[in-house]
Amino acid sequence: MYSQIKIGTGTSDTALFKSDATFFTIADGIVQHMFIEYLFGGEKFHEIVGEEDDSIVNILETPYTVDSLVVPEEFEELISSTLENVKALASKIDQTAYSDMTIFVDPIDGTREFATGKGDKVTILVGYNDAEGIPAAGIIYRPLTEPAQWASGSKREEFTDGVLDLAEEPNPKGVLITDGKVSPFIKSTIENSGMNMVPSLASGNRVLMLVEGKAGAYIRDTGGFCKWDTSGPQAVLEAYGGVMAKLPEFLDNKEMVSYTHLKTPLNLDFCKRSVGLTLSNARDKKMFIPGLDSIVTDVHLVKEYNCVQGLVALAPTKMETFYLNAIHSAMNNIKKESPPMYT
Repeated sequence: MYSQIKIGTGTSDTALFKSDATFFTIADGIVQHMFIEYLFGGEKFHEIVGEEDDSIVNILETPYTVDSLVVPEEFEELISSTLENVKALASKIDQTAYSDMTIFVDPIDGTREFATGKGDKVTILVGYNDAEGIPAAGIIYRPLTEPAQWASGSKREEFTDGVLDLAEEPNPKGVLITDGKVSPFIKSTIENSGMNMVPSLASGNRVLMLVEGKAGAYIRDTGGFCKWDTSGPQAVLEAYGGVMAKLPEFLDNKEMVSYTHLKTPLNLDFCKRSVGLTLSNARDKKMFIPGLDSIVTDVHLVKEYNCVQGLVALAPTKMETFYLNAIHSAMNNIKKESPPMYT
């Protein structure tokens, strides 16, 4: 369905510019609606959390709508047929086997990329988390490559599957960096460890890059990503032999501690006096003042699903003790001069 829905810009009929500077598209809302209301709906799972939970979607009566957007008539047949396929797939899911699991869904990870013609970086993310909120299984799916590329897996089930775009020349010394500003902590860590920067886009795509051998690590101290960006990818990466964890515990003693992926009104990984308030993580954006460094002491001020304790993700090739020690040592060598900025 993604490949057939027109890609728009922030002023088109098929996309709106959201207040947090990400594009919201028709496909985004409809796909999540199909996941939550039809594929995973009912009582098959304990809870379901999606990025676009606030969207109001109508795909039962024409004209179809997503919030204030009217779906172009040319897509109505496509949406109707896709919905029937989703219903058929839903009937195959066991009604009781997963009743303690919480699902996190991101219908388009890389919404900006989807809306600006960089569809090969876009992924659909689905993560299945146990009763403690730890990722147990996941799917990362690139819908707009030809052929579609994807990885799925569960470490507990000793299962992996997928169609990958493997690196022609693996780059185990590569560290994935975002398209935004690279923090002094990340820059110094890379330089101190003798590794190299690898530009990358979108959370799910970055984890696929680790699995594909295009880099050896993905490290973040600053935020801008959420638990629907980590749930499925963490499960997939760990199934393939890698790891994903919060940064502080790794920085302190190389301990790998997962984010907690459960439905909740408050951020379960908030750490008092360590998180800086930003436009991205502020529950009320009016509380954010540009140019003012604000360290948060009240969990109610930050969004419940933002990842506010950084990230360290290591590819399977970086799991040997030597590499873990080298990355950990590089971080600790520079953290006094360039401390991590958790947001």
